[in-house]
Amino acid sequence: MKNKWIIGVIIIIIFGGFAFYTFSSSLSPYVTLAEAAESSRQVQVIGNIVRDHEVQFDAEAGVLQFYLVDEEGTVASVHYKGPRPDNLEESENIVVVGQYIDGNFQAEKLLVKCPSKYEQAEEDEL
Repeated sequence: MKNKWIIGVIIIIIFGGFAFYTFSSSLSPYVTLAEAAESSRQVQVIGNIVRDHEVQFDAEAGVLQFYLVDEEGTVASVHYKGPRPDNLEESENIVVVGQYIDGNFQAEKLLVKCPSKYEQAEEDEL
């Protein structure tokens, strides 16, 4: 009976350790572009699209390229392979998730925050 308890506790500790390791390795911290350039991990950078540069989308290859400026004023070229967000130009902020590869930020995900279409309606009601 005592051996079953010991084996059960050991199994729970092993699975708990594995779950913690898996969870902690999947976290992507928010960093600046300068910190992202030094990191080899996947990170998240919040910033704004640089309006002076053209946003380019190659529909055949499915590649989006634009310039992002972070909160410190650092500018970097961002490359994203995937569908082009419809509201990219109207965005207030954008979060890019990925890592630096060959001098460009290679984004795996884009999270676009746009002004709410309901904000004007709420102001009109007041």
